[in-house]
Amino acid sequence: MFEAAARNLRTAERYLLAPPLAAQFGSSAVSVCDISAKGARFRHDAPLETGNKSVLRVPVDGRPSPFSLEAVVVWTQADTALPGRFVSGVRTYAAPDLVNTLLAQLHASNRSNRIEELRSTDRFYVVPSLEGKYGDRTVLIEDLSARGARIDTAEELQTQTSTLVFNVPMTELQVSLNARMVWTAMKSISGGGKRYRAGLSITDKPELLRLAIGTLCEQSRASLDTKSLRLKLKIMRARARQFAPAVGDVETSGIPAEQYLLIQGVREELRLNPEEAFHWYRRARISIADPATRAVAPPIADHPDALAVWEYLDRSIDPTIVGRAFALPR
Repeated sequence: MFEAAARNLRTAERYLLAPPLAAQFGSSAVSVCDISAKGARFRHDAPLETGNKSVLRVPVDGRPSPFSLEAVVVWTQADTALPGRFVSGVRTYAAPDLVNTLLAQLHASNRSNRIEELRSTDRFYVVPSLEGKYGDRTVLIEDLSARGARIDTAEELQTQTSTLVFNVPMTELQVSLNARMVWTAMKSISGGGKRYRAGLSITDKPELLRLAIGTLCEQSRASLDTKSLRLKLKIMRARARQFAPAVGDVETSGIPAEQYLLIQGVREELRLNPEEAFHWYRRARISIADPATRAVAPPIADHPDALAVWEYLDRSIDPTIVGRAFALPR
């Protein structure tokens, strides 16, 4: 059960809309950048609050009235590419037939491009962006995951497959990977010039890429995408509440069923995503060496696995509960 839940955190195919599609979210004018069967991402001028609920109205050529999807804002932030604007992600709620019809019409009108690599691994932002090469083009690497990368380029890429090469700073490690471009879009227009972004799918040398990500994290050049983490935790908590009645007998050991499921879900998520686990085990090693942490979490102070889960959950569960959950057979 835990493995199925962990594997199913991000399973909806996303479609990039090029150019972005003018739409309405409540009374706000928005530009929809990408869409999936479960949600959408759009840019807008005025800030929105997380949890804000409204109707997303998406007009499509050849249809007399727009598609109307109930939606709730699950994250929002300032748009780094366009100062003064914002970008938000919404979870949509609509009948599958309606959403499938919308996606089919967007595809038929050549407005959508399928982003083939589903987000099954967490991404790590690289700050500042790392210089590299994609084929013969100089690029800036903005983020990395065990299965892909997002790059910034001065020219729109036309080559579908090539080699991504970069050096990890302050080391002799050079990374050279076969990559495939799965989407591209304009990033910004400034000073008369254009910048583009592209998403790369990488299935080559995963251990080498994980080593590079881990080294960049150690150097504080890479950090986990926290928006993605917060969304994952919301999903995991919701699932834990849903399935808690089915494991109520675990409460005889002094562990609330919902917290037990949440702990086991995080353990499985880390098992399935080694590069993400590297980040949290690094945090655990720091915690073990911290006297203040050892004072507040003595039951798990010498247990790196339990400390990693505790840190992943933002220390929101009593460390005694975490220790008890690890002592139970899975």
